[in-house]
Amino acid sequence: MPHSPRLDRLKDRATPAQRAGWWLWREWCFARAVARRLAWRAGLLAAVLLSGGLLVRTLESREVPLVEAVYGTWTLVFAQPPGPFPAHPALRAMYFVMPLLGLTVIIETLVGMAEMVRDRRRMERTWCTTMAQSLNDHIVLVGLGRLGFRTFTLLRRLGERVVVIESDPHNQFLEEVRGEGSPLLIGDARNDRVLEDANIARAKAVVLATNNDLANLEVALDARRMAPKIRVVLRMFDQNMADKVSQGFNIHIAMSQSAISAPAFATAAIEPSIVSGTVVDDRLVVMQRWTLREGDGLAGRTVGEVLAERRVGVVELRAAGAAGAAALFPPPQTRLAAGDAVLVQGPYETLASLRSP
Repeated sequence: MPHSPRLDRLKDRATPAQRAGWWLWREWCFARAVARRLAWRAGLLAAVLLSGGLLVRTLESREVPLVEAVYGTWTLVFAQPPGPFPAHPALRAMYFVMPLLGLTVIIETLVGMAEMVRDRRRMERTWCTTMAQSLNDHIVLVGLGRLGFRTFTLLRRLGERVVVIESDPHNQFLEEVRGEGSPLLIGDARNDRVLEDANIARAKAVVLATNNDLANLEVALDARRMAPKIRVVLRMFDQNMADKVSQGFNIHIAMSQSAISAPAFATAAIEPSIVSGTVVDDRLVVMQRWTLREGDGLAGRTVGEVLAERRVGVVELRAAGAAGAAALFPPPQTRLAAGDAVLVQGPYETLASLRSP
């Protein structure tokens, strides 16, 4: 899927230090996940050493401190006897068994660690859950279709931490999320356990971007039940239903794809110079590019005068004949002149009247 040029030009707010910190945090979470997965092996080795130490302390003819007995068992694991061959039959048997038992546990632990480090995908769920549980004020994104992936890309460029939930293990955008390093949970968000793994209780917002209206609504209600103050952004295809859901269930934002797309389709058909459009209180507000000319209502006025008199905002300005990047949100005292290239925003009717001869 090609990226929007406007999205690609969006400034990434994360500094190199922040990106380095994010990478270190991810690796720390992975190390914690590895330690959690290998905890039972470490516990087994500790139990073997402690049992051997207690056996030595109990059956040895001389008084042996427990620490010394455990250390002697540890050296015995590597076939390094701590002293002369013992007289007690049980200790003699331990001298033969302990190297086999101890080395088996150690080698299995090392092999398991190497496999997990080499193939992180095998423990992705544990690792991503660990990362999600470490977050606070993050955003949970449910659904990684085209809309969901574009939303994820934009949120990450804005420096937000995002936990992604996707039900399809073969989704085409999964590798993009994995490569970026954000927590990714494969599962059905309608399952409370999946939302808990995403740390929904400490999230500041949940974005529901699947193509199933009922599933989006169900997850929205579950998220509100588990985190009453969370901000819910809900995608619905039926705008009438979206309006009712927003009012009846106190959902902060409920948007239908048709309501989002309709202004873009309409404005593209009207005028190719219109960059984008949206509907605000039943009025079509657009952003449009044009080159100023004498008599169009803008040339000769300052940016502040255009806003005060014409109710039109100048978003971007490239002075006639100027080289380099255009000025974004020029100062109010900047005077516009014929030949300037501008990006203006305002009601469609107002812009149309300004451009008419």
